[in-house]
Amino acid sequence: MKKIQPYSIVCAILITAIAVMAQSQLSSWPFYVEITANQAPGVYQFTVPLQVMGQSRDDLGDLRLFDSENREVPYAIRTRASINEQREFTGRVFNEVTVGSGATEATVDLGDNATEHNQVQIETAGNDFRRRVVVEGSDSRDDWKTLVSDGVIFSFHADGKTAASTRVSYPTSRYRYLRVRVYKDELSDHDSPNITGVRALMGVYDKGQLNNWSVYVPDYQLIRNQGAHAAQWTIDLGARVPCDRISLTIADSSFYRPFEVENFDDPQNPQLLANGYISRRAGEEQKPLVISFGQEEHVRKLRLQITDYSNQTLTIQQIEASAPARELIYEVKQPERLPLRLFFGNAKVPEPHYDFEKEVATKLKSPVKESSVGEVIKNSAYTPEPLPFTERVPWLIYLVLAASSIVLGWILWSLARTALRKGEAQT
Repeated sequence: MKKIQPYSIVCAILITAIAVMAQSQLSSWPFYVEITANQAPGVYQFTVPLQVMGQSRDDLGDLRLFDSENREVPYAIRTRASINEQREFTGRVFNEVTVGSGATEATVDLGDNATEHNQVQIETAGNDFRRRVVVEGSDSRDDWKTLVSDGVIFSFHADGKTAASTRVSYPTSRYRYLRVRVYKDELSDHDSPNITGVRALMGVYDKGQLNNWSVYVPDYQLIRNQGAHAAQWTIDLGARVPCDRISLTIADSSFYRPFEVENFDDPQNPQLLANGYISRRAGEEQKPLVISFGQEEHVRKLRLQITDYSNQTLTIQQIEASAPARELIYEVKQPERLPLRLFFGNAKVPEPHYDFEKEVATKLKSPVKESSVGEVIKNSAYTPEPLPFTERVPWLIYLVLAASSIVLGWILWSLARTALRKGEAQT
């Protein structure tokens, strides 16, 4: 008979312990969905579905991704909100000179540590003009590269209103020096224009991506709003999810009505999200009317109120809710460990803080593949945390209260008897 080596026993114990630990780790989440990806290494992403967000924490910090061997897979969450912002660079303007008889040129030094920039804002003297702009870049002020040759700035005034554009965009660059040349407007300028200021900027624009879903159109209730006839709809989004706008498909062809939208999760303390007017003129295309909140809310119930005055209540045919999509990004290094499972629903687990989050910007520079998400599955291995002792044995509270009442009654009865005896002894 072959003798079993001690190290074999130790290895078997360790493997068993690891398996038990992995199983106990997965038992912390009540739900999961299966994630299907192509059988190829690479960076993948998918939009976190509503049924996951509705049973997760607001920050999605309870999500955990595991492969088929129950090994944790790092991920990052990207919120696809629209972005339109500019970052300005401090630069020194010099060498403003006239070029020929029809242009003015100025150079900007952005410094030794110039980072990426893709716009230049040019201020010039005068009104009612349209001027062509050339922008060049260089690291040495000797070898100039043309960034844009047909830029345009303009400014026009009429009826007390102004239409102007003073920014010129070009491909993202890291040049230390920018040289701008502004040509005079042949129709309105007599001399070369005077450049009064030049600033470099980094403009970032991303239209984002919305997650849209239809919700049930509830029956309305007739109410009074400051004495006027009004109607209100209590809209259930189905779960507590992020939402920053709703769109209404209204059958009526012509209307102009004030509205309010409130967070109605706490009926005793509704929170105003948006107000204003919804309108449509006779003959206009019947597009859905979008009501934006101005900020994102995590909410389940909304209350829409429309004041009708003496008009008929509007007919709402469809309601759609929207919010910036949440994309979960991860990397597949060992395709043999697919498919993955995304666990969620444990509100007490801490955020994971993966190093992958810091690397995701670099990862996204390569092509990203899409993966699909399955239906929500109840985790059969889930073990809920035990309830507090008082909740597990609720009758104990009543027993303790009853016993305390009996003891208190006995003490009061004893005190009363002692007082009566003292009274009889004194008489």
